[in-house]
Order: sequence, then C-alpha cells, then structure tokens
Amino acid sequence: MSFGILRTGDNLESMKKIFMFVNVDWFFLSHRLPVAKAAKKNNIDLSVYSEFTRSHAEKKIDGFNFLESPLSRSSTSILHSIFEFFQVYKLIKKAQPDLIHAVTIKPILALGIIARLTSTPFVGSISGLGPAFNSDTLLKRVRLWVLIKVLSFIFDRKEIGVICQNTSDSQVLLSNKVLTKEKILMILGSGVDINEFSPLKKVINSEKYILMSSRILFDKGIQEYCEAAEIVKRTINDDVKFRLSGPIDSISPTSISKSELENLVKKYGIDYLGDNRIDMPELMASASLFVLPSYYPEGVPKVLLEAAASGVPVITTDHPGCRDAIINQGSGLLVPIKDSTALANAIIELISDESLSKHMGKQGRLLAEKSFQVSSVVDYHYSLYRRFL
Repeated sequence: MSFGILRTGDNLESMKKIFMFVNVDWFFLSHRLPVAKAAKKNNIDLSVYSEFTRSHAEKKIDGFNFLESPLSRSSTSILHSIFEFFQVYKLIKKAQPDLIHAVTIKPILALGIIARLTSTPFVGSISGLGPAFNSDTLLKRVRLWVLIKVLSFIFDRKEIGVICQNTSDSQVLLSNKVLTKEKILMILGSGVDINEFSPLKKVINSEKYILMSSRILFDKGIQEYCEAAEIVKRTINDDVKFRLSGPIDSISPTSISKSELENLVKKYGIDYLGDNRIDMPELMASASLFVLPSYYPEGVPKVLLEAAASGVPVITTDHPGCRDAIINQGSGLLVPIKDSTALANAIIELISDESLSKHMGKQGRLLAEKSFQVSSVVDYHYSLYRRFL
C-alpha cells in the first residue's frame, strides 16, 4: 500500500471523526494508547470504544474519548452477539464517524459489516489469525468458509485498509483471496518507546536471572518455560534464577488458574512476580536473557520488542509473530514450539557464552531503533487514516 507518511503534528485540513473499537481496555492501553494520544495533534476527534474490565473515571484522556463498547470480548451467545451488533449499528448510524478502525477479529467482523452497510471508510488491524483459519475438522472447515465469505464481503470495497503485524497473517489472507496485496499495510507490532525500554535501565549488580513475561496462558508456553528451567538447573547446576511475570486471564480458553500457577511455579522453582509491574523497563533491562516460548496466535508480541529495545538477547519460538520480532542467530535464537528440551539447550547456550549474549543484546537494540520505534507506528497509522480522510 503506498501513501505519503503523515508525521505526528501534520494536521488534516479540517477535524475528522474517527471511532476505534478494541476488544478490551487493558489491550488498548498497552498496545494502542500512543496512537490515540496523537489524535489531537493530527486534528482528529477520536473516540475509543472498548470492553471495560475496570472502572475508568476519566472519559477524556489526552485529547481522545475513552468509552465502554457495546461489544463484549467474553460474549459467546449468538443471540447476545446479534444484540451487540445492532447496538453498535445504531451508534454508528447516529454518530456518523468519518472512519472506523477496528482492532482484533471480533471488532473487525462486526464493525467491518457495519462500515460496509453504512459506506464508512474502514481500517482493520489483524493479528493472530491462526486458530480462526484452522481447518482440521469438518466444523472448523465450515466455520472457516463462513469467515472467509464475511471477510471477503467486508474487504471487497475501495475505502478499506488492513494492517497486518506479521507475514504469516498477510499470506493467509492473500492465499484465501480475502483481499489483495495493495490493501495490506505491514506494521511490525505496536512499537516500543526506545527511551523507556533501554539498556540504560539496567540495575547495576543485579542478580543473574532469566525472564519470561506474558499473559498466564498455556499456549504462551508457561509449561515449557517451567520444564526448561528444571532442565537447565539440573544440567549446569548454575545459580541462575527463573522469573515469570504477567496477568492471569481467566476469560481465555487456555487460561491457567491461580491455583494451577501456584503449583507450577512451586514445582519448578520459578519466581512469580505478579502482574501490572511498574518496574518492567528495569526488570527487562536487568535480565540475562528474555524467553517467550509461545505458540499462541500472535501478531508481534510487544514484550519481544521491549526486550530488543532493552538490549537483552531473546529466545522465542519459530512461530508466526514471534519469529518476526528477532533476527535468528543475530538478536536471539528460535526454537521449535512445545519443545522444553530445545528451549533449555538454547538457554544454556546463551548463559554459557557471555560474549555471544552481549552481541545479541546489542543487535536487538539496533533492530528496535531501526524497525520498532513507536513513533513510526503512530505515523503509519495517521498516514493510513489520511488516505481515506
């Protein structure tokens, strides 16, 4: 997709109204907040709609409106989903935004249909199409056929743009003829503030530790991380610590309960640091290496961008999204999914070779400076908006 880059602060001729729909508040705040904060500078009247998992007293934040969405991430009832759809349809018909931006698959399906019915320009941000495009059973093949038909209906129009975070997602959409290459904009993840996450945040003389940070889900590779930790400790008898941080997500179908997590970390000797850490830049920069053995349907995991910006070598899986965030054998190592032994061997390789680890950390920082800066992600979003406004 070709368009002129609109730098943050370059105003459109007149203020335009954009509605952004994101599945849940914490995801918006961690992944899309910088884009929203730039709205006023770009002469955009932005309203962000999201499911609220907690109270948000301030409805206007940094020049944009933050509102509770009629769409529920946790809703599984077809009747309730239909009710939600018509609530959103009424909202769009009444407010008549100049553009709709939907993030993640459920908002894309609902808002994409509504945008088509109301002839509203539409941008969809796609990440992690893996399970939705799985066709290993008859039921899943039927579901996939319906999904392709709906997405084709949504994207078969002129005023449409699609943001993909990894090459796997874009190839899936292209191979299924859901859209054409000209409508795809590749943006590697949500970006990272390279000043906030930096090698300079390293705590001097901190103890040696390996870090994993993610939502506490089985398909993020929590079990494999714990098993690999046991193998490493048994193999080299080193005094290295293994730490884990991240929130428990009880809504996800692959969630790990609090009691299950407590049993896991106790069994394998992992330090669980809890969620909502306010010291993540220091925690990340002080780690000997960062591990994410995910086989979850990723876009590009933001924690991998943060690790790169922090100058920390990365071990992650050869899996869509994860492999897009590192240079294999350059800024880190790729291992097969669901392979605790391969993961342990990679950890042993890096913690046993300090010069290699330092080199990979430096390469990661250079990669973040070149490809992952959040300011570039923001500029690309507003350039895409400008294309339709």
